[in-house]
Formats: sequence, C-alpha cells, structure tokens
Amino acid sequence: MTWELYERRELVGLVDTSLNGEFDAEVACRFLKIGLLCTQDAPNLRPFMSTVVKMLTGEIDIEGKEITKPALISEFMDLRDKITPKAKPDKTISSYIDTSSLGNLKNSLFSSGMMSVPTMTFTTIYDQSI
Repeated sequence: MTWELYERRELVGLVDTSLNGEFDAEVACRFLKIGLLCTQDAPNLRPFMSTVVKMLTGEIDIEGKEITKPALISEFMDLRDKITPKAKPDKTISSYIDTSSLGNLKNSLFSSGMMSVPTMTFTTIYDQSI
C-alpha cells in the first residue's frame, strides 16, 4: 500500500486520520519518503544514519532522490499472508523467526539462551514542540 501511494504521489493518505488534517503534509510526506529510502532492497542504496538525521531535520533535501521499490515491504506482506491465520484478527502483535537456515547451530543457540532477536518499532512524530 505504501509503495502504491508513493507511485501515485498520494503518500499523505498514510497520515493518521485522527489528526483531522492538523499536520504539515509536506513534512509528513518527507518523513515517509525517508522511510522508503531507508528500506530500499540494496543496502548501498540506503542512506547513512547521519544522513537520515540531516534529512529529518531538513538540512538535506530529499527531492529528486531516486527511491526504488523496497523489497522489505513485499517480503513482509508475503510473510504476513503465510503466517496470519484466516480467523478473526487478534489485537496482539506476534513475531516470526525463520530458523530453518540455522541448521545445527539453531539447537545450540536456543538451548544456551544466547540468541538475540532484533525488533523494530515505528513511532510517528506528531508535535515536536511538546
């Protein structure tokens, strides 16, 4: 959905409707474009974090930057379709770890408790003046 809205130049449609239009659409779209830049398929196409900070603060203009379709979005959607039960949606959030490629290492990591799993949280910035 995000990529389709980007292609149609309608990213503003992703902004939370509970804001009732009380937000800077240009800033919201800039933040969403930065998010797309950070999720591009090839790591060498993703900006460095120092560059991301400058983009978020407006020090670096992102207009004209080439954004390619993020692989992560389609991969997450495919994964969601594979593991989401068709029953009534639950309000809990779950994680999925594919350990099939770990082979024998999997057993030693899980049994020793030495496994670390990265997580990601997305937080929107509503009002930076608070």
